[in-house]
Amino acid sequence: MNILREFRRIKKRSMPVRIAIILIFSVILIINTYAWFSSNEPVNMSGLEANITPWDVRYYVDDKEVLDENVTFTIDELYPGMPEREDTVRIYNMSTTSTSIQYELTSVKIFGQEVLQQLQENDVIQTDGNTVQIFADDTEYPFHISYTYDRARLDGEYVDDTTTPNAGATFQFHANWEYQGSGTEDENLAKDILDTKFGKGAYEYYQDEENDPSKAIEITVKITSSMIHPSTEP
Repeated sequence: MNILREFRRIKKRSMPVRIAIILIFSVILIINTYAWFSSNEPVNMSGLEANITPWDVRYYVDDKEVLDENVTFTIDELYPGMPEREDTVRIYNMSTTSTSIQYELTSVKIFGQEVLQQLQENDVIQTDGNTVQIFADDTEYPFHISYTYDRARLDGEYVDDTTTPNAGATFQFHANWEYQGSGTEDENLAKDILDTKFGKGAYEYYQDEENDPSKAIEITVKITSSMIHPSTEP
């Protein structure tokens, strides 16, 4: 757990919530202190030393820090010929301690319906190096949605992209829906059928006032960071 990120998250909560969290920590501290002094084993404090390793990783979207590890991308305009979408998350290592970054696809919703398990069972999701194609089967889905990242490890304290290029990572989400096919006549006909099917689904979704029009497609990727302790390095 990144303690500094959790502390920044707590600071953004309301005052009553912050007070409640402090009270909980106080109770835990009292219990642990009592248990420590009640131990039957003698405690020798002489020669006690502690090495504290600084570690902090921050996520930014549109130059604003994101405190939640679950980064959600939404598509409001979904139709053949839609403008290409590209969203970027920047990840910065804010200490000299090396960090490992993990990217995990945790949710895929189409028109409000969760389909991640279905995509996994049908092997629709394909991974090629650092790129994950979420709808790789173009015979089932007419649009192309993917994400890619340039690093899974950060080294050094981030200053800027030029001075410390290995201390920052870029995660990008891409989405597009081509209007016309470029295959054979049969392939283009099959695409037209898919376009019509999902175009009708999008229309029906937008017409229902109970649906959130900004979430025709909603994809969540969990981006977590873990410290690489110097003692584990080869």
